[in-house]
Amino acid sequence: MSSLLKLQHIIFIGVLLSLGGLHAQSRVASDYKVQPEDVLRILVFDEPSLAQEGLRVSGTGNITFPLLKDIPVKGRTTEEIEQDIERRLRDGYLKEPSVSVFVIVYNEQSYTIMGEVMIDGIYPLPSEKKIDLVEAIANAKGFTANAKDSRIELFRDGEKRVFDFNDLFKIKDPEKKIFIQPGDKIKVPARFF
Repeated sequence: MSSLLKLQHIIFIGVLLSLGGLHAQSRVASDYKVQPEDVLRILVFDEPSLAQEGLRVSGTGNITFPLLKDIPVKGRTTEEIEQDIERRLRDGYLKEPSVSVFVIVYNEQSYTIMGEVMIDGIYPLPSEKKIDLVEAIANAKGFTANAKDSRIELFRDGEKRVFDFNDLFKIKDPEKKIFIQPGDKIKVPARFF
């Protein structure tokens, strides 16, 4: 894609954002991989008839897009999906398509970590392996210098449980580890001196 087209695309998205045409995307890990039941917004620059608002990913991980039929999106980043749609549109439909893909609703196969961690946000919960509380904190690049790691709060199903990181780190028996479940919220509070 030419530099001029990319610049036009950026300006187009900026105008839509300023007009309220797009809602701000939730903060997520940059490598978030789309999951079944996520809801996408897809824009094609200069082709409003191809815009898709509220496009739900099927249980099999596909979306149906005008002209292109089924496109597999499960396990792919929004950037990978953009590139795939652009490639498919170039095959007989548009000369130089410029596509933007946004996840506007995330399925429950994710967890949230907030507070005194280096990178807070929403993280995907892979279906192929379990993640424990220690690994969830590692995914957020660890604690800030101000973290109170002896009071890690886990919110699940309306209940709050509190853990000491040092105790969690010492657990070697997989049966005793605290594994993350879809929709969990983890809060690392600040220390007060």
